[in-house]
Amino acid sequence: MDWIKKHYDQFALAILALALLIFSVLLILRALSFGAGFSATTATAAVRDKVPPLVLVPIEEAKKTLEASPQWDEPNSRQPRKGAPERKYGALFVADRYVIAKETGLPIKTNQESFYTDTLTNAPIPNEWFIERNLPLLDPAVPTQDPDKDGFNNEDEWRGADIKAPGTSSTDPNNKESHPAYHTKLFVKQFIRVPFRLLFNAYDGDPKKDKIDKFAFQINTMDLRQPSEFLKIGEKVTNTRFKLEKFEYKTQHNPKTDEEEDVSELTVVNVETDEKVILIQGRVTDSPDFFMRFIYEWTNPPIEFTVKKRGEFRLKPNITEIYKLVDSQEGKALIQTPDGKQVEILPDPRLKK
Repeated sequence: MDWIKKHYDQFALAILALALLIFSVLLILRALSFGAGFSATTATAAVRDKVPPLVLVPIEEAKKTLEASPQWDEPNSRQPRKGAPERKYGALFVADRYVIAKETGLPIKTNQESFYTDTLTNAPIPNEWFIERNLPLLDPAVPTQDPDKDGFNNEDEWRGADIKAPGTSSTDPNNKESHPAYHTKLFVKQFIRVPFRLLFNAYDGDPKKDKIDKFAFQINTMDLRQPSEFLKIGEKVTNTRFKLEKFEYKTQHNPKTDEEEDVSELTVVNVETDEKVILIQGRVTDSPDFFMRFIYEWTNPPIEFTVKKRGEFRLKPNITEIYKLVDSQEGKALIQTPDGKQVEILPDPRLKK
């Protein structure tokens, strides 16, 4: 320590020289490793020729959200119409639709009144039905308009072919491929009876003793100018399609005379259709044959045509499809559609107005 104190300057120079020597050694080592480190930076990068696909789903979803009008998220406080789905409020900051009431002249919401009534059923057609299908609600002729030109007007489309709930329709007034069945435009015009009557007037023989095949039955044709005939079972009534098939002896008590009255039955059968008719002794029986006159309102103007019982007919525009008149009575007819269903056809009440 005494030497350091006496030779302080020499000691400081020695320390400085040692530091310089260490720094020089570190510098030389750094210089020697520079080449290896620099070569890594100059190496050629690997070529990546495949770009990962962009995930566009979130972008498309965001785009749809931006394009849609903001909606209230609370249910409509109004009670929905029976059979109709629950409705939501309109677009944000967009008022409900209002119309002027016919009776009061005051603004009311569209679902509070029906401007139009179906002329066939007298049922009210909801205003919203027209609005939801972009039909001109305020045009007085809108119920009878046919925007898709399919032969069915708007009230026909509202009525539809298969209405599943009140106020709903199974067809689209703006799509000509969606319309009610063509037979919904078919109506009864007139029931026409065949002017032919038979009278089983009498028979010879005793049902309690004689065999039926020996009997002769007196038949009068009330609407044909020909004499009475006396026929046996199996014989045909002249100028008709009926033959005698079966006889059954019957009596009935008559309270007016207090005696047994002969009400025997003679069955005749149509040789063409096998349809059977029972004639009661002493009573005129109408022929079961008839015709039905229809009016078809799909065409413009409507057309009328007549069909015989069990007769077939076709409806435009599908003239390859066959309908059949199954049965009828005054004021209604039962037809069979091409798909095998039986449908009742009634008169059009609008034609009486």
